[in-house]
Amino acid sequence: MNKKNNQETESIEHSEHCVVLLVDDQMMVVEGIRRMLEGEPDVEFHYCNDPKKAVDVAASIKPTTILQDLVMPDIDGMTLVRLYRNHPAVNNVPVIVLSSKENSLDKSEAFSNGASDYLVKPPDKIELIARIRAHSRSYLAQQQRDDAFRTLRNLQKELEVKNAELERLSTTDSLMGIANRR
Repeated sequence: MNKKNNQETESIEHSEHCVVLLVDDQMMVVEGIRRMLEGEPDVEFHYCNDPKKAVDVAASIKPTTILQDLVMPDIDGMTLVRLYRNHPAVNNVPVIVLSSKENSLDKSEAFSNGASDYLVKPPDKIELIARIRAHSRSYLAQQQRDDAFRTLRNLQKELEVKNAELERLSTTDSLMGIANRR
């Protein structure tokens, strides 16, 4: 019975599905992060080792969190964070910067460029998973809220159209097509 209660608690805590995209050019880091996440049933792991393709890959897989290295060839990690923020398909996806630098100025710059979080490599497994889940949960809640507001706006527009039709019907004689006496 105790095992069942633990399973119920776990399913409630981890009911949100996390889609993680790791962008890092070092396969050793990719493999390390993959191994940290492989036993997590609610975490789907993807990676991209070419920073020039990262934004397109992110737009295609629709991650709930992006893990992003800062130091890569061709495109600097800070530039890539800005590219995510300027792309309509991924501009709100949380970006956790992974860096070997623990310098406060680097952290500040990462946040200024749009990073959601900052972890020093190699991250602690428990902390990494907790942050991925927290950022994913927040992102998914934001998506649900945005969808609800879009639906509400559409329903308000429909209501305005129906009210205008109702107003027209109440002031016009339907048989004669002329205005009612009232």
